[in-house]
Amino acid sequence: QEKVLEVGEELKYELSFGFIKLGYIKYVLTNSRKEGKKTVYNSRLEIKSYPEVPFVKVNQIFESEMQLSDEELISEKFYETNFKEKSISRTDCRFNYKKNIVNVTKETDGIFENKKQIAFEKNVKFRDELSWQYESRLNSFNNKNYNVPVFANEGESSVRYSFNANKTVVNIDKFKYEISVIKLEGTSDYTAFFGLKGEFLILLSDDEYRVPVKAYYNSSIGNVVCELISYKKKSWDPPAFKK
Repeated sequence: QEKVLEVGEELKYELSFGFIKLGYIKYVLTNSRKEGKKTVYNSRLEIKSYPEVPFVKVNQIFESEMQLSDEELISEKFYETNFKEKSISRTDCRFNYKKNIVNVTKETDGIFENKKQIAFEKNVKFRDELSWQYESRLNSFNNKNYNVPVFANEGESSVRYSFNANKTVVNIDKFKYEISVIKLEGTSDYTAFFGLKGEFLILLSDDEYRVPVKAYYNSSIGNVVCELISYKKKSWDPPAFKK
């Protein structure tokens, strides 16, 4: 757990569609604190398209506050900020598991727009667009299939995934050697940034850190490749594949 959810970890990826480089995404695990038997983590995701890309304009920040309890990484708060040419909008989601509701507040340029409560079934524990990705890295040590409820785009959705623990190999531009990885394969039912939805394949480092090294996604524009281009993580480099 400590090696996967390491405060200060920064992982930056470049997304490409064929020969077109679309933009970058950067994950940062910013903070953690203890609350009784629980550990609460804060994470941040920056998403930005490159200015020279004509058909995609994305400039977003996601922030998640997630609690680790009983081997589940559950969402407590989730914020989505969208930067447009002339405005900034923000969506604030607070998860109340005692009352089985999500409080969603929206504002644009600091002006309140609306607030609503979305009810959900008892005992549902939501992940958000960030927390399920961190949780999947933790779950990769178990040989199981997962179907997790995800709150995304102001509604209930889900992500299903499983692992192939047989070691395989991948090459990325940043490194001159073959990297040892395991496969995380699944399907997302919600539409994420850059129109990502549907089947995906994520290649995790075959070590105790389980860092995503490369990924392949279906999207509204076609097949998108996501590749690690820089990172900050203590005592970690991608493991070399040993034949």
